[in-house]
Amino acid sequence: MLRRSSVVTLLALTGVSVASDVPTQRGKAVRVEKPARREVFVPAGTFRMGVDEDQANSALNQCQLAYFPPNAVPKQQTTTGLFIDFCSEYHGELTHMAQRDVFLDAYAIDRDEVSVADYRRCVDSGACTLDALVAGDERYIRGEWPMVNVTWEEAQSFCTAHGGRLPTEAEWERAAVGDIPGADWPWGELEQPKDFNHGQPRAIAMREIERQTTLIPIKFFGDPDDSDGAALLAPPGSYPWGESPFGTRDQAGNVAEWTADAYTRDDAHKGYEGLPSVNPLREGPISTGRVIRGGSWRQPTFVARSNLRDPFNPYYDATQRFSHVGFRCARTIR
Repeated sequence: MLRRSSVVTLLALTGVSVASDVPTQRGKAVRVEKPARREVFVPAGTFRMGVDEDQANSALNQCQLAYFPPNAVPKQQTTTGLFIDFCSEYHGELTHMAQRDVFLDAYAIDRDEVSVADYRRCVDSGACTLDALVAGDERYIRGEWPMVNVTWEEAQSFCTAHGGRLPTEAEWERAAVGDIPGADWPWGELEQPKDFNHGQPRAIAMREIERQTTLIPIKFFGDPDDSDGAALLAPPGSYPWGESPFGTRDQAGNVAEWTADAYTRDDAHKGYEGLPSVNPLREGPISTGRVIRGGSWRQPTFVARSNLRDPFNPYYDATQRFSHVGFRCARTIR
């Protein structure tokens, strides 16, 4: 008869993990399932990145329907003087993101968005700052929800502490759509609103009473929508049927996500101009902002398309906190 130590050794050799408190009774062993993979592997390869003309025009139409429907606040109305028909500006940016072939080295990327519980563990270890848990809107800080209210640098610090970094914009997009040319969503070409956590356009009546407190035009931002099964945020991985070809989840909706790329407003570098076709990454000071991808629980469905940037990107400050912006980490594989 095998001793307990021999059983543990045998199970270990066959890939079965065993808890330290396995009963010592002879003939008995306890199987402890391994946790699901935290990362997914993306092999080196080329994919089609960007937006074609039809996709850019479709995004413009959906933007106008969402933010400037008939009888809505006139396009030219603005509090700060900066917000003037941003749908046309958005369309102009998308035309700078014309489709092209991009080669990426192999990398790993988180299967799910980083959760509040994940971030709390990082704070407890001393590797992450407490500010993100206490400085933002505390209503959205729940252990099972994705981490929001986190600045770009705080997100980057979390990833660094875990042996990684924020994904580049190209890595983020390839993980979302795989190597399927022209795919709009992680699951393919058709919009399936039940398959991801999204919002809806802000009610016109609410726009009229919304106070403008930041450069971001909050009055146009969007409202929650519980038709997808979640009124606000959802625990990461709650929509497995929206999984990408590589196995990532929530790259459409739930929370929008920081990427590593700098966001620039000048026409010469607004999209992909000047970037190499191999492992592209736009460098720049934090003051230029950072690209945000993926849509969120309080934005209309079209924002979550895999090849689109967030239309409010020109208004985001990477040093600020937002209740709909989170992140996931990536890691270079040598």
